[in-house]
Amino acid sequence: MNETIIQIIFGWPFVALSLILSVVGIIFERPALVFLGALLIAPFCYYLNGTPNFSGFALLLPIFQAGSAWAVKEENATWSWILLMPTFAIIMWLILVGLITNP
Repeated sequence: MNETIIQIIFGWPFVALSLILSVVGIIFERPALVFLGALLIAPFCYYLNGTPNFSGFALLLPIFQAGSAWAVKEENATWSWILLMPTFAIIMWLILVGLITNP
């Protein structure tokens, strides 16, 4: 049971939920949803920070999402999308690499 909860918190379910909440928060101008998305992706980013390729950079992803929430609060949709893009890019890259290496 504990292993399943850990896999959910540090794995793809919270990542997907984070991205969905962030997009919905930007579209409907709800900064709390975007900030919640930043909180949900933080454990995954902490785990990702342990890899050599993302050391240091992975910890910035939740900060970018929090900045996106701030941009939504300031009613600046352009900056909110721009600040969310690094998270999308890293997650999409990880999915692509996972699909290529594990067909």
